[in-house]
Amino acid sequence: MVPGQLPAPQSIQSVQLYRKGNPTNPPVLRLDGSQSLVLAFDELSDLSGQFRVTFTHHNRDWSLSSLPSNWHMEGRNELIIGGGERNRLAAPVYHHYKAEFPGDGINFTVSGNYMVHISDFATGTRLFSLPFFVTENKGNIRSWVDTKYNAGERYNALDRPFSEFIYPDSIETPEFYLSFYFAQNRFWGDIRQSENYDFSDDEHAEFHLSERKAYPANYDFITLNMDELSANGQKIIDYQPDITPPRIILREDVLNFTSTPSIGWGTNVALPETSRDARYAQVRFRFTDGGRFTERQGVYLVGDFNQWLLSEDNKLSYNQESGYWEATSLIKEGSYTYKYAIKDGQEVDDLTLSDTITRQNQEYTSFVFYRDPDMQYDRLLYVNFFYSE
Repeated sequence: MVPGQLPAPQSIQSVQLYRKGNPTNPPVLRLDGSQSLVLAFDELSDLSGQFRVTFTHHNRDWSLSSLPSNWHMEGRNELIIGGGERNRLAAPVYHHYKAEFPGDGINFTVSGNYMVHISDFATGTRLFSLPFFVTENKGNIRSWVDTKYNAGERYNALDRPFSEFIYPDSIETPEFYLSFYFAQNRFWGDIRQSENYDFSDDEHAEFHLSERKAYPANYDFITLNMDELSANGQKIIDYQPDITPPRIILREDVLNFTSTPSIGWGTNVALPETSRDARYAQVRFRFTDGGRFTERQGVYLVGDFNQWLLSEDNKLSYNQESGYWEATSLIKEGSYTYKYAIKDGQEVDDLTLSDTITRQNQEYTSFVFYRDPDMQYDRLLYVNFFYSE
């Protein structure tokens, strides 16, 4: 979650926001208006609802920018979604909603960080929000990753992303107004600013993360393929269709032995089925840690089906009889990724319960912001996606 973002309530499921063309595309638009984003979600309700969609413009730290709405948008700052498509099969009953923007009188006129807000039309209650980006794609960029082995606290490898940016002629005093950031695996809430940059060459800047801010090169995920609700003997070992909603029990996950990295696409992007026949199931996760952790620490299930949110709804309970940490989550048919995390007080550790030795390929994003000296807002000059090798 980025600062100020509101997570979806339990009644809203299978949330997606992606650039039109492929559900794995990141939520990034070019300012020229040639692209659009797709917003999709399910509401668990037997009645069709109506929702109001609005937009806010933000600075690079996700604080609200000082630009009035009519300065960063042209037309109207409102989109109404209604008439959801009802599912045709078993409970729970849900309605599926889908909308595209910009278009239909909605147009973004400046670059930067944005947030889309979805509210209940009747009550005005804000339900959830999602971040997205509008980039100018001005200049040119080249990016790569330098990996240093045995450099982490647990002797794991660390990734330091680097970029070279050739900025356009219109950028004045870049050493004062340009700033550079990196994100790993599309976790926008963990974006890190580069404190190392070099402007010694004209119209050219090089920037990178220090070792102190480096990302773990061994960050991985466990894959969950639920394209069909059936006991396949692999990940799904038990399917109980007579229960409403049906129940699925997954094969147990074992500390450091079952993590299967998901690479080559956005690792925190859920791919729920879109068919009206797609069903939800109560999915039972089971995890064994060899007796290393306690209830006081708290073990959590986090994945792209729950917006990677550490909440009490996603906390595992220890089953004395089975010897497993267990949690149940309502999930739609589709493909997902997840992992386990530990929370001890305010400290969150999402590496201990995974493969903490083996280096994995990671996806990185570089951001180049320019603080407009006249209008006092953060222009987003460039967004670049690249992988470690």
